[in-house]
Amino acid sequence: MSSRSETETSERVPGSPNHRSDRSRLRHGLGAWDRVLMHDIGLVKMFAAGRVLFTLPAGMAAGYGVALIFGLPALVGIMLGALPAFLSCFVVVDSTASRVAARSAALYVPFALALFCSIALREFRVLELVLIILLLFIQFYASRFGVWVGDFGAGLFAAYLVGLLLPLPLTSFPVLALIFAVSLLATVIVRSAIFHPNAYRSLMRSRRAFLAWGTRVLEASADVLDESSRDKRAHVRLRRRRSQYHEAALIADGMLAVPGSGATGETAERLHSLLFDTEQAIDGLARVAHELASAGAPAEVRAGVARAIRLVLERSGGEGHAAATRLLAWADTSPEVVADARWANAVHRTAILLDDIAATADEWRSVRRSLPTSGEGVPFESPVVLFMGRPAGATPILNAELADGGMSGPWRRLKVSPALRTAIQAAVAVAIVEPIALALDGQRFYWGVIGVMVVLAGTNSIHDRVRKTVNRGIGTVIGGAIGIVLVHFVGVTHPWITLVIVVVFLVAGMYGFTRSYAFWVIGLVVVLCQVYNYSGAFSDGLIVYRLVENLLGAVIAVIVSAVILPLATGRMIRRAVIRQLATVRRFLEASRGMGSGPESAAALRRASRAIDQATYQLESVMKPLVRFTSGGGSRRDDRTRTALVGVASTLRGAAYRGERHRPLSDDRATSLSEIVDVLGGSISGLSEAVAASGPGARATPASGAPVPTPVWRSSASLLTALDEQLADSGDDVLLSYRLHALMRVDEAMAGLAPLYGMHVDATAPRTDLVERRAHITAGHVRRRFPAA
Repeated sequence: MSSRSETETSERVPGSPNHRSDRSRLRHGLGAWDRVLMHDIGLVKMFAAGRVLFTLPAGMAAGYGVALIFGLPALVGIMLGALPAFLSCFVVVDSTASRVAARSAALYVPFALALFCSIALREFRVLELVLIILLLFIQFYASRFGVWVGDFGAGLFAAYLVGLLLPLPLTSFPVLALIFAVSLLATVIVRSAIFHPNAYRSLMRSRRAFLAWGTRVLEASADVLDESSRDKRAHVRLRRRRSQYHEAALIADGMLAVPGSGATGETAERLHSLLFDTEQAIDGLARVAHELASAGAPAEVRAGVARAIRLVLERSGGEGHAAATRLLAWADTSPEVVADARWANAVHRTAILLDDIAATADEWRSVRRSLPTSGEGVPFESPVVLFMGRPAGATPILNAELADGGMSGPWRRLKVSPALRTAIQAAVAVAIVEPIALALDGQRFYWGVIGVMVVLAGTNSIHDRVRKTVNRGIGTVIGGAIGIVLVHFVGVTHPWITLVIVVVFLVAGMYGFTRSYAFWVIGLVVVLCQVYNYSGAFSDGLIVYRLVENLLGAVIAVIVSAVILPLATGRMIRRAVIRQLATVRRFLEASRGMGSGPESAAALRRASRAIDQATYQLESVMKPLVRFTSGGGSRRDDRTRTALVGVASTLRGAAYRGERHRPLSDDRATSLSEIVDVLGGSISGLSEAVAASGPGARATPASGAPVPTPVWRSSASLLTALDEQLADSGDDVLLSYRLHALMRVDEAMAGLAPLYGMHVDATAPRTDLVERRAHITAGHVRRRFPAA
């Protein structure tokens, strides 16, 4: 499918660019392609599996052909042909076809070098074992120097291990090296012909997935309104879909910064704004639905709002204004709405958000027409950083913590890079594992080495490594059971069936890799059963040995991680919290320019997205292996996480509709600046309190004087005073919304302050925000819908 044709297919969502063609499809739900894109945003998993599906058979065929010509065993040719093809699919992912081809071809050097060494050193057993430790160290440490050096290190270690398994003399090396060369050539040809990187298509697919998730959120919102407020399943479904929708928005935003996406300059900024505003409008409707159901709103009120949402779902987002008008007309005649200001406010908010969705539908069409199919350079600087198609998790926190010497115990004064830390841990763990694995099963000691390597690769904390060890054990048991059945069923008399099994299970494992590491292990173990069966070394007990030695390596790697250069988990959590607070402080600084034009609105949106990125990292760091219900530090961490996630959501709302705000008068700008100073100063104090909350962080001054208790100075009275000065004009309504958001932030942060030893100053009584917001929302509705 071409780039343009794909974008011109109907995107049955609120904000769809093709309303008429969407109507019948919307009534029957999303299509199969939308579902695929939703659950594999950017097609990261599908492309990874597809590369294996097409490239692996090509590499195996190339190796088989060379082995046949030069009289080598067919199994040797297939194994050596599969290695370069598979490793290229696994480690070589880049933004252009030329870089993919160059990096794949460059793998020949480490492959050939490592293979020669492994065959030449076969008679020197001790040196052979020592070299494994060195090569594993190089593999992990090489990643520090960029992708090219990282590829070199990965190629060295993989080819060296394969060379240890080949009972061939050194004279066969030229043919073996030729197999590598031919396999890599086939890999480059297949990947260049079929899997040409296209950042524009990835951006469009991510956008389509984002819009499809928006449809799912609205469907769940309507379902919540239809269900009893006591039905937890509907609320859980809505909460889960909102979370998935938000992640899709972050991914689509991050894709704007990929070179070649086609979004440059003003177009990229418009698309960034549109992604943000669409998410806020749809998520706002979800919040209204949740509030109505949770508050026990009358069935008539819930049904009226649900009808309006479903009208948009059935007729596309362009009908949002009509749906809002009908909703308001119905509300004027509904006794339940007229009699209770709470339900009237919910209806008014729904009408405004539905009208916003209609506006985004028009904007989607305009942006799609102006978006070119290719671009040069980095088109847009998004605060969202992607890693393997997802927002980056704990890695930035790890890097910052290690740079400041964040290790615990006697290592706390050392400053090492993440790559060097993992490389040292890997070398120590393998040095311990090798002699134990040799004693258990001398022929397959490398299984213990691989157990070390895979557990340390891509993990940062003890929790991550324990979780990966558990997944590896589960995957080995399940994969072993499947593999044993297939070995006994297929045998060695159907080589083509065996090849199909190998490719299918590797493809399936690769597809499930990003979802759960256990899926990859299942596929790999099934493949190994087939390989050992053809080599004549298979037995049912082989899987037990593999499980024991793999878990041996994994467990020793975890133990070494806890003893050698261990990370202080508490310090990582505190750093993540402090980084989150810093992004909130930067948002406040950006809010000084509220109403200063498009530049101010763009700054607020970017500051909000930076908070979202920090929140994603915070949750990655705080995600424990097992959730405990006990109190103490765990409960404080959980309360901190909950509060900061709420703050991030609140400030997204504060950045919404930024372009509609006119410049503030001098006196209001001065009042707002004072609020930012007070609230920002209190947040800085909270950051210092969080930093000082760790063990031994609060040192007693040399003078012996007591350490003063930090104070949270609330800005509630200042916010209330400014809010009470506002009238019912459109500009004042938007400013009032933002002030109310800052009030909620102040309240959430003030609730955290005592947890970290801060004293909270008493504040003046606050304005009734519920009544105030209902009043200003009603005025906003009267101006936007004068006929209603």
